[in-house]
Amino acid sequence: MSVLKNKIAALIVISASLVGFSSQAVAEDYQRLLNMCIACHGVDGSNEFDSIPNLKGQNAAYMVVQLKNFKADTRQDKTMSKVAKLLTEKQMQAMAEYFNTGKEQD
Repeated sequence: MSVLKNKIAALIVISASLVGFSSQAVAEDYQRLLNMCIACHGVDGSNEFDSIPNLKGQNAAYMVVQLKNFKADTRQDKTMSKVAKLLTEKQMQAMAEYFNTGKEQD
């Protein structure tokens, strides 16, 4: 019985470490994608370039629709069409909420 308990304990430790790794990988991926957006649109969604839309305070639902349009090629932009294709709908929502509120959402 002791051997079985040890195997179960080891399995629990391995599973917990994998979950932690997975969460960390997701967070790193989100930050990488967010940094890509920030590079053009600015940390808080505002920038100094007339050709790049300011996203600060923009309606989050509107931004998600626009990202979906870029992804589906129903709206075209050389950069945004490529970027949107990298995003899942959940990531689109997170980016939209970040720029709408200026902070990350859980």
